[in-house]
Amino acid sequence: MDGLNLMIDIKEFLYHCEFAESKSLNTIKSLKIDLFRFNEYIVKTKNLDKITDIDTFNFREFLVELQKENIGKRSLNRKISSLRSFFKYLKEVGKIKKDPTQLIVAPSYDKGIPDVLSLEDIDALRDAIEIKNYHSLRDRLIIELLYSSGITSQELLGLGEEVFNLEEREVVVTSFKKSRIVYFSERTREFLKRYVAAKRERLKSKYKSDILFVNGAGTRLTDRSLRRLIDRYALKARMEKEISPHSFRHTFAVHMLEHGMKVTQLQKLLGHSSLDSTKVYIEALDKKRKKEIFM
Repeated sequence: MDGLNLMIDIKEFLYHCEFAESKSLNTIKSLKIDLFRFNEYIVKTKNLDKITDIDTFNFREFLVELQKENIGKRSLNRKISSLRSFFKYLKEVGKIKKDPTQLIVAPSYDKGIPDVLSLEDIDALRDAIEIKNYHSLRDRLIIELLYSSGITSQELLGLGEEVFNLEEREVVVTSFKKSRIVYFSERTREFLKRYVAAKRERLKSKYKSDILFVNGAGTRLTDRSLRRLIDRYALKARMEKEISPHSFRHTFAVHMLEHGMKVTQLQKLLGHSSLDSTKVYIEALDKKRKKEIFM
C-alpha cells in the first residue's frame, strides 16, 4: 500500500467547520494549514495504512519534528488544538473509536494580555479628526461606534443603516450567521445622523442604505482602508502605541468591566462563545490598574 492519506477526511472536516459550524474564514484557513502539515508528516512516515493506526506516539513524533523547526509555543498550541478538533470530529462521525490526541499535553505559554487605550487616547483621536465633509463624519462615526459598542471591524464594515434603532441606541450585528444586539453612545447616535444625511446628499443616486460605511465611489469600505484611516489619525494624534480596529474592542471590554459590568454580560455583548475568551479582559483590567498605581 502507498500509506495513509488523510486528505479526504480533512476536506470533509473543513467543509463541516465552514458550513455546519459556521467557523470564521481565518479559523478555516488555520485548520487547513495545520492539518495539511500533519498529513504531510503522516504520508512521509510510510508505515500507516489506515486512520485507526494513528496513535499518541505519532503525535509526539510530529510535535518533536515541529519543534526542530523552532516553531513557537503559541503556534504549537494552535496546531495541537486543530488536531484535537479534527480527531474529535472523526470520532463523532464514527471513523475512529478512540481519540489519540487525548493524552497530548499542550505546552504552557503567555497568551498575552491586550493593551487598551486610555480616555486621553480616545480624545486625542477624536481631536485628530477635523470635521469638514462626509468622509470626516464617517471616520469620526467609526471611532465612536467601535469604542462604544465593542464590535469587530468585520461586523462594523458589514453594517447597513436598517439595523440601527436610534431611539433605543441599539444595533443588530451579524457575525458568521449569528446575530446579537449591542448598544452605542449618545455621541455615536448624533454622528450617525449627521453622517447619513451628508452621505445621502453627497452620493445622491449612488446612495445605498444597506451599506453604512462607504468609500469615495459609494461602495463598501474595505478592511485595509479602515486600518489605514485609523493609522492616519493615530499618527496625527502623535500616539506612540500601535493601535488597530481591534484596540477599540479591547478598550470597550476593559472599560465596561471597570464600570462594574459582569463578565457574563460582557461575554454576550462581545459575542464570545466561550467565557474564557472574555476572562482575558479581567487580566487586562488588573494590568491597567497596576500600571496606574505605579505611574
